[in-house]
Amino acid sequence: MKNTVTETFNIDVPIFAFSHCRDVVAAVSKAGGFGVLGAVGHSPDALEIDLKWIEDEIGEHPYGVDLIVPAKYEGSDEGGLTVHKIANMIPDAHHEYVTEILEKYDVPELAETKSGQFSMKNEGLRQCPQEPRAPQLEIALAHNPSFV
Repeated sequence: MKNTVTETFNIDVPIFAFSHCRDVVAAVSKAGGFGVLGAVGHSPDALEIDLKWIEDEIGEHPYGVDLIVPAKYEGSDEGGLTVHKIANMIPDAHHEYVTEILEKYDVPELAETKSGQFSMKNEGLRQCPQEPRAPQLEIALAHNPSFV
């Protein structure tokens, strides 16, 4: 299937897969699509290992690396925002609407966590790191991604 997208990215089919899993990235690229490694959660060492593995797996097939390189972001002075701080920024009207929907469809309440806070599935996610992401960018550019 030839079109502007396939020609621009040198792929056979216009399928893009963004994943933190190197296996998915490699499989999509090898199948003629464009696998993109979401690397924001990778340490520099892990990124180096995964990019080498991807390139060994896919040979000359194209792939990409997705990085977050903010100059400044909300909460950067404090080292980032926790999930709870972000949740507290959501207007009460939005919380009320979600509560109405959950009650309407009998969705059970979330269990309390050890801290007594109601759990959000991604409560344990890392904060966006305050340190510069330059090492990740340098590592990605030292490899052979078609797109960063």
